[in-house]
Amino acid sequence: MIDFITATDWTIRALEVLIILFLLATLNKYRLALFFGGKSNLKSIADHTMHSCFIAALTVMVFHFVSSSLAQYIITIEMSKLALRQFFYFTMFSCSMAFVVALFFLHTIRSCTFSTTARFCLYFALAQAILQLTQFIMRGLLDNNLLSPAYSYSVLALNILSLGVVTIYPVKQFARLLTKEGI
Repeated sequence: MIDFITATDWTIRALEVLIILFLLATLNKYRLALFFGGKSNLKSIADHTMHSCFIAALTVMVFHFVSSSLAQYIITIEMSKLALRQFFYFTMFSCSMAFVVALFFLHTIRSCTFSTTARFCLYFALAQAILQLTQFIMRGLLDNNLLSPAYSYSVLALNILSLGVVTIYPVKQFARLLTKEGI
């Protein structure tokens, strides 16, 4: 089971990097605006959607890398089992909430409206935060492993759903590009 989750985690990481690279390649003329643009670059609803989807994809990728690496590091720390569980689940909860704050903050800095992609990423992050807080209480405080299998599969499913949501916009852009070129 752990090998499957590890393999899936690395697959998700690789696909997230590919999505960002694909967005940058597809939206080549907007590349600088995506990273350094502001309100002046947002002239239409399509511009808002493009920037919001890019922000969501970049934030998902960065926070997935950070939280996965942090999780791997935390489980190697020498401390009592119960204290380690509390620290692990609280840290993962904090990462999910930091993701939500970062996504809001980046949209606010850009004066960008939230796309459907960004909203779904927020919903999934909030669901994951609730799941991690529940697991913190169950395993960290009550020392009860009843929800552990459901927790593992749910976190995996939420990560896959987040990846799927941030994939939709680049796939649509690629399909438009193919249609435009008549391929």
